[in-house]
Amino acid sequence: MSLNVQFQTIAFMSLCGVLMGIGFDTYQVFKGKGRIPRWLVFLLDLSFWLCSIWLVFFVLVRVNDGVVRLPIFLGILAGAYVYFVLVSKKYIQLLLIVIKFCKWCYRTTLLLIQALIISPVRFIVRLVWTLLTFLFSILLAIGNFLWRIIRFLASPFVNWSRKIGKGFGRAKTGFWYRMKNWFKPKPKK
Repeated sequence: MSLNVQFQTIAFMSLCGVLMGIGFDTYQVFKGKGRIPRWLVFLLDLSFWLCSIWLVFFVLVRVNDGVVRLPIFLGILAGAYVYFVLVSKKYIQLLLIVIKFCKWCYRTTLLLIQALIISPVRFIVRLVWTLLTFLFSILLAIGNFLWRIIRFLASPFVNWSRKIGKGFGRAKTGFWYRMKNWFKPKPKK
């Protein structure tokens, strides 16, 4: 392995150490922001370290065909050390600012959706419902008024029709009574 490949390997492994530090801080900040059950924390920790190992070996295979030597681990440790000493606090502050900005964007988007879409739609639905209710009450009032007029105008005929109906009822009863008696066998004397 040439000296150039060894320097590239150490440089890339130092970069992997920095990326692992960034990933670790990012993971810790998000883990601290949420209430995560312990069993899930274990799975997330395991996933983080497996992804970190995969990243290191992926880069290692790309840079020097996967040859593992002691300088590789020293490069990872040096990159992580430099990151945690020089950059970690600033990165966490930047990450918290980005999280606050994302929360603000989310809340602002929800408020805009509420103000520009949901509130006007609610207003239109309430307006249509109020208009339909008003029109229905007017139609009921008109129908009630017309029914009273029709009932008043038809009231003389109602009494007359009741009398006729009673007469038909009696006539029908008499007719059936006569028919029944006519077909009924007469007792012999």
